[in-house]
This record gives sequence, structure tokens and C-alpha cells, in this order.
Amino acid sequence: MSADIEKYSLVFQPCEKGIQMVRSIKESLKNKIGWFSSCHSLAHITICEYLADDVALSKIKKQVAEILKYENSQYVYFDEYSAFPKNGAFFIAPALKSKQFLKNKMQAITSIDFDTEMFKSTEPHLTVGRKLDQDKLAVAFENFKAIDLDFFCSSIFLRRFNPIRKQYDTIEEFKFGNLPKPPKEEGQLSFDF
Repeated sequence: MSADIEKYSLVFQPCEKGIQMVRSIKESLKNKIGWFSSCHSLAHITICEYLADDVALSKIKKQVAEILKYENSQYVYFDEYSAFPKNGAFFIAPALKSKQFLKNKMQAITSIDFDTEMFKSTEPHLTVGRKLDQDKLAVAFENFKAIDLDFFCSSIFLRRFNPIRKQYDTIEEFKFGNLPKPPKEEGQLSFDF
């Protein structure tokens, strides 16, 4: 890799209505507990984060586009608030079928040869806040009880970390192709003797 290595992530992103809903939840929580990690980040579901230069990025993008040709679109539903108490994350969790749909996509994407160190997310979720202590998590659960959020998941987004804003900027969208997967080649092996 060359010297101009940057940090990237691949994510699912809700529609504009979903983005605004999560933004208002974050704003409401911020009014109750003050500033917290990720209070200004755009709603997303992280698939993976990695470092890459232009050459590696180009290779990754080609592989992502190829894999996504055979991925199908569908609605995903988020129906409850939950937390990872160990790292203080408060989030909106997907319903069971949506969780499995997102996990399958995440596994397909992270099976690509990134040829670099990669952080893989294994649990799809829409983060509201990170690094919340127990008291702030309790306030979050006290104030946010019911959620009904859905969006049509038909693509993933490539984002580049902006060191000035300390947030990721969306730079490209990769649509699912909704094509049938080609059959695996089967048949008899033949030998030329």
C-alpha cells in the first residue's frame, strides 16, 4: 500500500425518513444527558471498517460491485431499543427476519479479500449513542421504549473518514443487482491421458 492510506467503512443506510427519525432520537437523548459519542453521526448500520490506499480501494470496490449483483433488496424492520452494556452502546435493533437478512449481506461482503486489517461488525444495529455509562444508559431506556422504523434495503454505502469533522462522509452507493445466482458448476471431471 502507498502512503496515502485512508479509513473507510461499508454500511447500510436508512432512507431519508429513517435518517431523520434517528437524528431526532439522538437530539432528544442529547437534550437529556448532554453530548455523547456518535450523537452527530448519520444513521447507519456498520458492515466493516478498513484502511486502504487508492489501489486497494479500487480492488475492493470491484469485488463489492460483483458480489452485490446477486444480492436481493427487501424491507427491513427495526422494532426495539437495546444496548451493549459492556461498551455503553444504546441502539435500535432489527426484527429477527431483518436481522438475518442484514447478517447474510454482511457475511457476503466481509468474505471479500480486503487484503488489509478489517473490523467486522457481527450484530446489525442502528446506533443511537456510544460509550454511555450505566446512568446514561438507564436514562436512554427510561425515555425510549417503543420504536417502529423500516426502510427498503437495496444498497450499501462506501464512506471515507473525514479527520477534520471526525465523522464519515458517504462517497459512493452500491445497488443490489437482484440477479439470480448463477448455478455452481457441476459435472464429471475429465482427464486427457
